[in-house]
Amino acid sequence: MYSCFDIAKEFLKLAKEEGSVVDPMKLLKLTYIAQGYYLAFWNKPLYNNRIEAWKYGPVIPDLYRVTKRFGYGQVDSDLVDLYAENELGKDEQGFLKALWGHYGSLSGLELSSLTHQNDSPWKLAYKEGERATLIDNEAIKKYYDGFVKKKSGGNGQEK
Repeated sequence: MYSCFDIAKEFLKLAKEEGSVVDPMKLLKLTYIAQGYYLAFWNKPLYNNRIEAWKYGPVIPDLYRVTKRFGYGQVDSDLVDLYAENELGKDEQGFLKALWGHYGSLSGLELSSLTHQNDSPWKLAYKEGERATLIDNEAIKKYYDGFVKKKSGGNGQEK
């Protein structure tokens, strides 16, 4: 299994190929969304890092701690690379490239708003005043299952 840093590294590589800027918020949200779709498609997690419900949305604390120093600026891919543990397989690279193609043009704020929908795992897990509430992979999978079924017409086949 991969770590969130392996996934983040791939998103930063794709952004660099396009000449795009990826700030910490965008990287966190893309990495979270990748976990959701991966759970929905393959019924297993893409990475093993904890995801928590914080005041402003779902957060992967391990990735947050490393990238927060960049504020609203470009995340340094060399720093993330120091934490990456594995090379992604071709299937995972293709999966992340497809996600990048769909979500890569959105800003961190736009991605954040997608993760804050009323029935989202974050909305269901977050309790005002509490911190570090786990967002369960099963809740994430259930939520993203809805998107996968909607896009495939409910039968698992792409329309």
